[in-house]
Amino acid sequence: MNVAEWQKRLQDNFTVNGVIGGGLLKIIDQEQACGEYFVGTFHGQNVLIDSFQSFYINTLENALVWVAKHGWPKGSENYAPILLYYVIMFRRFRACENLLLKGYPLDGYALLRDLKDRVILLAGIAHNITTFARISGLGGGQAPKYEGRNEAKRNRKAEERRVLDKIIGKKSKLPPDIIEELHKWEQLFHDEVHGSKLSFSTESLDWIRGTAPLSIGPTPKESPIAMYMNRATEVGWLLVRLLPYLQPAENAFSAEWHRKHEILDDSFRYGQEGLSRLGKKIGNAFIKFVDEKFLFRKPFYYFEADGSGLDL
Repeated sequence: MNVAEWQKRLQDNFTVNGVIGGGLLKIIDQEQACGEYFVGTFHGQNVLIDSFQSFYINTLENALVWVAKHGWPKGSENYAPILLYYVIMFRRFRACENLLLKGYPLDGYALLRDLKDRVILLAGIAHNITTFARISGLGGGQAPKYEGRNEAKRNRKAEERRVLDKIIGKKSKLPPDIIEELHKWEQLFHDEVHGSKLSFSTESLDWIRGTAPLSIGPTPKESPIAMYMNRATEVGWLLVRLLPYLQPAENAFSAEWHRKHEILDDSFRYGQEGLSRLGKKIGNAFIKFVDEKFLFRKPFYYFEADGSGLDL
């Protein structure tokens, strides 16, 4: 069989109503309807997250313009890979939002788990309790040779665990009740990543109970959407707190940028306070976490971390 024959066989057998893979069209329609439902129902969330994403893009563009004008900041060999790290985090957040808008909020939720970890590890760099090389497994910007990869992987994972524990875990010096609440917060991410437990418990209950038919494509459900929105707001707030670190020098970004940054920070706080007003313990716990662990030195701009800041 050549390539043309292989392709024709697929076309001959999987064309539905004149469209190859045409059975997918009804799912695409459902995805479109989910996006319309979200935009029409959760306007406040849409305004907050779209404003955040636009500001994030503007921040990346500001950094690139500064570098084009002044060159890479001297003595900062890791500024370039960390700038790329920010770009990758933006894309990951954007991917989560696209999943939400297509009707797959809990798949976006699962994707937020890794982003959450990346953000906390970046905070470790910004607090100078680790370095980019340690959390990335890259020494001097070079991947280890094949024979050293297993050791590099073990070292990287050990460093990730150490930093995460120091910022959000048992060694964080946060009050025990806050640590417990944050542990539950992290466990929910884990449950969806490993076994899609949240999806099974929220998306399928109506069908199991016999109160609704099983839909192959996505249908808008407020519970999983709310779960995603809450976590996206929290992770977005952490990212906002870290955006000033992208400044290659003190006050590299304009006064207008700083003004808008303050507005976004306050807006995310207001959103999190909404959970507290609803009696959700994670609301106050997360605010405490942000105020304790995502409060960075002033003035806050890029510096080359050497990991010497042992206390936090």
